[in-house]
Amino acid sequence: MFDDVVVNGNELADPTWLSATDLGELRELGTRRGLPAGATVFVEGDDPYDVMIIETGDIKLVTAALNGQETLLDVLSAGEVLGELSAIDGAPRSATATALTDVELTSIPVDRFLGFLQANPSSMGALLAVAVRRLRLSNRRQLEFTTADALGRVCARLDELAGRYGRVGEVDAVHIDLPITQTELAQWCGLSREAVVKALRKMRELGWVSTTDGTVIVADRPAVHRRGLL
Repeated sequence: MFDDVVVNGNELADPTWLSATDLGELRELGTRRGLPAGATVFVEGDDPYDVMIIETGDIKLVTAALNGQETLLDVLSAGEVLGELSAIDGAPRSATATALTDVELTSIPVDRFLGFLQANPSSMGALLAVAVRRLRLSNRRQLEFTTADALGRVCARLDELAGRYGRVGEVDAVHIDLPITQTELAQWCGLSREAVVKALRKMRELGWVSTTDGTVIVADRPAVHRRGLL
């Protein structure tokens, strides 16, 4: 990785937000399409025209300041919904979505998506739960940006990635396979790339993490988790 890139994981970042029946009905309203890694799904400021279910792969959400500086807001994976907020309030897209890996999406036109929610109140409740989860996560990250040092921010992100994408290897070490670069990790942490490099070096010295073949291995997740809470 973090010398370059981390490859795709194989676990869902979040449980499917709809029941199997409702999800099947929603898929029937849309069209399946595939995009290669690096493809733009939509651009910040675009009008909302569809909502997407991520079937496979990973997508990053990035927003840009007026000076052009980018911030990585989140990484979404299989089972998660994309573009639902703009569909509900009609506002332009609030971020740019880019495929980190090859992805497959089910794209549902906004009018069909809203009609589905109106006909299925329980699905509306499930979508609200997704929005609340993301808001809580955003609030937690905002607190980190104002109170945590660089090492704490990097530990918090790696702990989150370990929970969402990690797979347990030998002696309980957690292998994180996700296609983000050091630069993108820095954007996600609100840090410079140099600060992230320094934090990762410190974590290696402490024996908390190691890197090999493009994968970061969290050898002591409890220590990483504790440091991320400071």
